[in-house]
This record gives sequence, C-alpha cells and structure tokens, in this order.
Amino acid sequence: MRLYKGSMRMRIPQMTGQRIHFCLTAVFAILLVPAGIYTRLRIVPSLSSCSFLFAWAFQSIIWAALLFQFGVPGSWTPYRRDYLRLVPAILMGIGLVVVYGTAGAEFTIVGFALVEFNYRRGEWRKAANALLPWLYLAGGIQVALYYSSVIVTLRPCTEFDAALSRLDSLLLFGGAVVRLSSECASLYTPAEIIYYSMGGVMGAAILFLCLVGDRRAAFQMSGAILIAYYVSLVVFYFFPAQGPFITAGLPSQMLTAAVPRMSLGNAKILYRHAGWLTPPLAYYVAFPSMHVAQPLIAAWFLRRWRAVSYTVLSYCGLLVFSIVILRWHYLVDILGGLAVAGLAVIVVSVGSRRFNADASDQSRVSGTSRRLNTLREVRRLTHGDCEGKCKQWE
Repeated sequence: MRLYKGSMRMRIPQMTGQRIHFCLTAVFAILLVPAGIYTRLRIVPSLSSCSFLFAWAFQSIIWAALLFQFGVPGSWTPYRRDYLRLVPAILMGIGLVVVYGTAGAEFTIVGFALVEFNYRRGEWRKAANALLPWLYLAGGIQVALYYSSVIVTLRPCTEFDAALSRLDSLLLFGGAVVRLSSECASLYTPAEIIYYSMGGVMGAAILFLCLVGDRRAAFQMSGAILIAYYVSLVVFYFFPAQGPFITAGLPSQMLTAAVPRMSLGNAKILYRHAGWLTPPLAYYVAFPSMHVAQPLIAAWFLRRWRAVSYTVLSYCGLLVFSIVILRWHYLVDILGGLAVAGLAVIVVSVGSRRFNADASDQSRVSGTSRRLNTLREVRRLTHGDCEGKCKQWE
C-alpha cells in the first residue's frame, strides 16, 4: 500500500507539470466563445490562416535545413564525397533566383532540402510526426491572436506606452529606441529579413525534435510557447502598450512601416465598437515581447544539441537587434520577454524535473547498477551492426 501511494505521488505531479499546457489551451479556447459574444467579435477562421500556415511551413523547412547543416556534425560529409551532384541544383537555383527573385531562392532551398532528405534516406514518418505539435502550436497562437483583439476591444491599446518609454529612458541613460533606430537606418532591410524569419525558426525546432525521435519534447516546446502567450495576454490586459513606432514611423516603402500603422488602426476600430465585427488576425501585445520569448524557449529544448542551440541563440541576439531597429518594442518589452520565456520553461518542466520522484530515485542507484544499465543500452543500440566487435571485446 505504501508503494502504491508513492507511485501516485510520483505520477500526479509529473502529469500536471508536463500536460498543464494542454489544459490551459483547452480552457482558453472554450472561454474564447463567451469572450467573443461579450465583445461582439465573430471568432471565425479566415483564409489568411491557410496562407499563413503555408508560408510558415515553407520557412520551417528552410530553417530546418540550415540548422541541420550548421548544427549537426558530419552533415557536410556527403557533399564532399559527391560534390558533382550539387552542380545541377546550383544551376537551377540560379535560374529561379534570376526569374523569381527571393521567392525563387526559397523554392530552391525547400526543393533541394526535400530531395536531399530522401537521398540520405531520411525517415518520412518522423518528419510527419511534426505535423501534430506544429498544428497544436498554430492553433494555440491563433487563439492568442483572437484574445488580443478581445483585450483591445476593452482597453485602450496605448495606455501604458508613455510609462514604458520613460522606463526605457532610464535604462538607456536618457536614450530612446527611436533614436537608436534612426542611427541604424542602413540596416533596415536585413533587420526585416531577420525579424520575419522567427516563425520559421520555431517550426524548424519542432521538425528537428521530431526527426531525432523526441516528439514529446516538441509538444513540450509548443506548450511552453503557448503558456508564454497566455501570460503575455494577462500582462497586456493590465499594461496595454503598442511600441515605440507610435511616436515615429519608418520609411513608407518598408513593410514594417505599413504593418504597425495597420495594426494601430485596427486596434482603434476595435476599441469599444458598437456592432458585430470580424477581427483581423493580429497581435497587439508589446509588453512582453513574444518575439524574444519564442526563440529562447526553442533554444532551451534544443540544448542537447549544443551547436543547434547556439545557432538559435545567435539568431535570438540578431533578432533583439532587429526589434530595436524596426521600433517594434521597447527595451523593457525585451526584458519582459526574457522573464516570460523563463517562467514558461519552468512551468512545463516542473513535472519532469523538480517534482519527479524518478529523478530522486535514480540518484540513489548504485554505481554498479548504473554501469550495468549503460552496458545493456549500448548492446541494445549496437547489436545489429557491431555484434562481432562486441564478441571480440568480451
């Protein structure tokens, strides 16, 4: 009976910590219906969601290929052995780039990545396993986008911009994000490329985890990102702000110049509107910055592969620089993104780390038992290819 109670104490916290994001997502999705009725918002799927998912999948494949090539040891060896097969792909890629520009380059990378994955006998079943956590993350993000529309219907979206700007002035010793952005005007174009690639990095992290056979970690990563979104929405309700772009815009020819203006205009239309409206898919939250939180969470779940994790962290550093240049967030928002990412990781990991009785039990296993377990695992993994060598060693 004592063992039974101990097993219950061991399992209940583990399920609570590792699966709490499923419960939170379900609760937020269910409560979205009465929230939409109360604020007179039609919560319906739109065609823009399909185009967004397609573009996200495209970016995810590109970034997954880059993470594999630059983060996995030995990934360049097949090219060194048979480099001539790259010549047709390079020539075709140059032609597509000349005709279609950036889109041609993206199609080239995606096509080559899929062909190369098949050439190296990659497991398509594991790649398909990424679909469920990817759709789970996409659905949860869409719920968060609708909730941000609900909040700007109830609260003025720029209420705390002045306060956050004053905090920035203290942190920057009298400086401001807008002033820093104006001094780096020559970097606007690369900053846009880095900023709008963030979704691809998240999708690539999910695909990478599934390809190495850890779909559970992919779900946990998606859940941590969604928890960060839910926390950000709660913070946004009490401290609504838009960002430094409301004080000074960017050059009109830039994409980032049009998007904030459109976002601010939509938020003003939603605020205390009279009739029923169908809200656009937009995210109005400035503080904390989810653009900082998401790649940090991905880097944490990829930490077993140091080169891959460091690549994502390097991207996160460039992303912070791009966020400041494009005037999307205050410096305080970035610090808030760091805090939200840490909180989300702790919540998701609490069942498998802090309160998991298996970890404490395993620490008490004798050294002999650990060596025996390791030997069994090695023999199980190498039985098919190295049976003869194992016999020689014995």
